[in-house]
Amino acid sequence: MFYNYLLIAWRNLSKRKLYSAINIFGLSLGVSSCLLVFALVSHIRSFDQYHDKSDQIYRVVTDTFEGSREYYTSGVPAVLPEAFKNDFPEIDKSVLISGGHNGLVAVRKGEDEKFFMESNIAYTSDDFFKVFDRKIQGGNSSGILNESNQAVISKKYAEKLFGTSNVVGNTFQFHKGDVYAITAVMDDFPDNTDFPFDIFLSYENLRQKREEGAWLSIYSDDQFYVVLPDQESREYVEAGLPAFVEKYLGKDTKINRAHKLQPLSEIHFDERYGNFGYQVAPNSIHVMLGVAFFLLLTASINFINLSTALSGKRAKEVGLRKVFGGHQKHIVLQFLSETGLICLFSIFIAFLIGSLALPYLNDFLGTQADFYIIFSPLGILTVMGIWLLITLISGIYPSLTISQLNPVRAIKEQYQSKQTSSYLMRKGLVVFQFMITQFFIIGTLVLVMQMNHLRTADIGFQKDAIVSFPIPERNPDKAQLLVERLRNLGGVDNASISFTEPASSSTSSTNAIMVESREEYTVFIKPADEYYLDTYGLELLHGENLIKEDTVTRYLATESFAKKSGFEKSEDLLGVYVNIGGIDAPIVGVIKDFYGSSLKSDKEPTFIFQNKHLFSTVGLKITGSNANLVMAEAEEVFKDLYPEFPFQASFLDEKIAKFYELEQRMTTLFIIFSFIAVIVGSIGLYGLVSFMAAMKTKEIGVRKVLGASSGQVLAMFSKEYIILLLISFALAAPLAGYLMEKWLSDYSSKIQLSWQFYAFSLILVGLIAVFTVGYKSLQAAWTNPSNALKSE
Repeated sequence: MFYNYLLIAWRNLSKRKLYSAINIFGLSLGVSSCLLVFALVSHIRSFDQYHDKSDQIYRVVTDTFEGSREYYTSGVPAVLPEAFKNDFPEIDKSVLISGGHNGLVAVRKGEDEKFFMESNIAYTSDDFFKVFDRKIQGGNSSGILNESNQAVISKKYAEKLFGTSNVVGNTFQFHKGDVYAITAVMDDFPDNTDFPFDIFLSYENLRQKREEGAWLSIYSDDQFYVVLPDQESREYVEAGLPAFVEKYLGKDTKINRAHKLQPLSEIHFDERYGNFGYQVAPNSIHVMLGVAFFLLLTASINFINLSTALSGKRAKEVGLRKVFGGHQKHIVLQFLSETGLICLFSIFIAFLIGSLALPYLNDFLGTQADFYIIFSPLGILTVMGIWLLITLISGIYPSLTISQLNPVRAIKEQYQSKQTSSYLMRKGLVVFQFMITQFFIIGTLVLVMQMNHLRTADIGFQKDAIVSFPIPERNPDKAQLLVERLRNLGGVDNASISFTEPASSSTSSTNAIMVESREEYTVFIKPADEYYLDTYGLELLHGENLIKEDTVTRYLATESFAKKSGFEKSEDLLGVYVNIGGIDAPIVGVIKDFYGSSLKSDKEPTFIFQNKHLFSTVGLKITGSNANLVMAEAEEVFKDLYPEFPFQASFLDEKIAKFYELEQRMTTLFIIFSFIAVIVGSIGLYGLVSFMAAMKTKEIGVRKVLGASSGQVLAMFSKEYIILLLISFALAAPLAGYLMEKWLSDYSSKIQLSWQFYAFSLILVGLIAVFTVGYKSLQAAWTNPSNALKSE
């Protein structure tokens, strides 16, 4: 019997090729979107879940509170790990990782010396391999990073540096300073990790420098991880953290600080703290899953609409089957078989679309998702679930509707009254489909406009025509000579040397202590020279600029520090003495607030002061149109002073754009999915109108004979859909407005939702509907009336 169901199903699909193709194509787009999202989400959620102790590993993070403000950092004071291990014996294992390091690696082979500029470098200890799963060649990880000047490198980098993976005992020089002996070779890091390091250096080489700041100094890249054996141990440690902070910072401290345990599973998704790789906001995953679900739902709605509309073509068949003893359940099974067959075709085509599209999607998003995850047990179960869900959603209502037709009325084809439940159901589904489409369009418009705002917003300094590059050596005298020579180049308006540019992914914060009141405030610091303001276009509101000096004798502060420290007027800060890093000096100038990182963050209180030992970045302000010539001349100057190092210059506006690279990619992905939603909706609408035009062939012929114009026929078809469009807009607009306002709340600087977004969406969807409905309606209206009257 099942074979008969499939045979009849195949014949019916072959008989109605247009409607079958519409259903299969629409479902294929919806299913392929689901499969792609499944592959992407599976890859994203797999980050660092391959470690044996993944559910027991926690990162100790730092929160600092000042009034209503809270500052988050993934770093801890360098002296914390030892104290933590002593105070919490519940810890099974722990490790401190200092990441984010880069520099020149020099390898000598005989008389030859090769130089490599590397970035995936971290300082750590043997304990890394006890906490995380990273295999060592030979399997022995003891004593390979516990002493100074030891190094462990990956197989890939061993081949790159030495041409072989058998490199234990070889040495290399880092940053033209310490020479490291390679004690072991480790496996390459996998794609799904937030610890993308190819070189590990012994933390002992960094310890003294890091611990100088004791409990008051925190580097965001100094991250501490612990392994706790069970949930009870976690609860005990968390309960003891407030007392731990009080013990080491003191009861009378002005610093309101807290340490927390963050599970390893959250690190890839919590944008507050950052990590060593890249992060994906949980909202992005929810958006992708929601988009995939609604695309699938839209495709299913197409099927329901067409299937119930096509019931008229099957009415005689159903009536005759009932007259000859056919049961309702057999008719339901017959139509479900047809639905299941269409879904199988759709899933097969979706596999082809997904497998072809995923490599391009990976390149675009910078991911390494594997489509073969679909063939895993969970993937197969997901695909079967999608097939069953689509079959039931798309098939159960049409099959029940058709199977319940009265045999006599069905044979006489008296079933298409506008009062039937199937007709009302189709109208409701069209409204829902229009609502989804308008929601996608409004959301897309908001995303695009916000991304445009991020590129054009006033960030408080000049980012255009600014070139910056890192200084490869910490040699203040050579760096000073470099910027002086650069400043004399034609086409260079100014040059500055500093710790970072005004907006940077690398930030540094500390405590500013008011010398008179001893009040403490968390501030960001940007060590820089006296040309910093002019080079980057920072506005000095009051007072004086920095001067050339070897020691810190004066500070510049942003106007937001005045508000934070209780001064009504920012100029009242002038002359106030502040202690930063143990140095008392007056505030001699007040700068207009600027964004120190992305526009997701607020304009933070920031201090600028001279400290040539922290300078690591050169900024060039270029004039004229021949930037390439200026860059070439700057490279010559750089190579003259640093011949072994590569010249790695980039435009500041491009570096700032990278702050929003992931958001830009997600926006583009949302645009693509929205476009698919519009296509699926248009295809379904076209199919439905095509069928309705066929059902009204005789009515159109009569109207034409009685003098109706083509415009009147078009109005007859369009009026109903315009009403449905307005109803769907009334539902979509408030929902889209609420969700997009929630998304925009993550940004300190953002656009304001206005009526233009909603008006554009309504007009666009209206044009799509009019074009879709109008094309088929006019085609029916232009048909010769005599042919139309003969059709029935």
